[in-house]
Amino acid sequence: MNKIIKDIKHAYKIGRGKNIIIFLIGLMALSHFSCSEITAPADVFPPESPRFFTLIGGGDGQAHFRWERNIEPDLKAYRLYRSENNITSFSLLVEIIQTEYVDRFLDYDSTYYYYLTAIDNAGNESLATNIIDIQPLNLSAPQPPSRLNVSGINNPVQGIKQFNLNWVPPDIGDLKNYLIYRGADSAFVPDPSTFIDSTNIAVYSDQLTSINQKYYYKVLAVDKGQKISLPSKPNSDIILSSPVLISPSNNSRFGSPQLFQWSGVTDAVDYVVFVGNGPFSDVIWSSVKTRELDINYTGPKLNSSQVYYWWVGVYSKEIVVFPDGSQIPAQINSFSIINSFFAE
Repeated sequence: MNKIIKDIKHAYKIGRGKNIIIFLIGLMALSHFSCSEITAPADVFPPESPRFFTLIGGGDGQAHFRWERNIEPDLKAYRLYRSENNITSFSLLVEIIQTEYVDRFLDYDSTYYYYLTAIDNAGNESLATNIIDIQPLNLSAPQPPSRLNVSGINNPVQGIKQFNLNWVPPDIGDLKNYLIYRGADSAFVPDPSTFIDSTNIAVYSDQLTSINQKYYYKVLAVDKGQKISLPSKPNSDIILSSPVLISPSNNSRFGSPQLFQWSGVTDAVDYVVFVGNGPFSDVIWSSVKTRELDINYTGPKLNSSQVYYWWVGVYSKEIVVFPDGSQIPAQINSFSIINSFFAE
């Protein structure tokens, strides 16, 4: 700033006529821009209204929309508004960045109205699109549940003997519940004689079964209009008996050769041994899977005279294979009771 004042004084000395006035005006303008910050104007211009807002699928309790992406570089998101049975009480349904949305779990006997807007980073909101209305009637039955997994579990310590089921729900917007059926072979027919229960979540535990007997299960999906899917692909398992621990016996001393032994279980595929600082807790070692009925301890050194606990888990299958060819590891089917030992 001091330099600009000196320049003005110099110009006054050398200036002649109108030139000095023009020169002074220019220097004052420079002074203004040099001593003040330039502030950009606030963004008050909304984005364009989204183009081609379209219903691409509806019915069965859902409405599927798609639209064209805006080209504004400062676009933040889209806002989808919905009103039920009138066009005067719209409320914000969802704010998303995608250009597609499926509204689910709609009532068959209601009419729903929708419109879409775009917003930018400054919060400016575009004009609304055209309004789309839909009545999501019950058009078709659901697809069957998929990837049904059945796992038997026998845990005498926790008092559990049951089959645990889980599956992947069908991709529908009007799901009501599931029907669970149990049979003696994979060809059994889901009917009143094989029906055992219903559930509205994709997991179920069946406790009314016996050990050492194979059971098959099928699951059907039901929509809000009472339409029922075809059965899922069947899956099965068996609840194995618990192995009996032989050595080391309960409260005994455990020394060289540190060999664990137990009795065999009918239909067992693999066994695994666990050692922990507490019963079913703080596991310090688990063996590799084995089909033998004994295995050497290969874990960290055990502290002399300290109490440890050991138990055996049994597998009824190596892996779970689904009809689509995918697979997951099998879970332990049955457990032994727990013995304690003193390390030598």
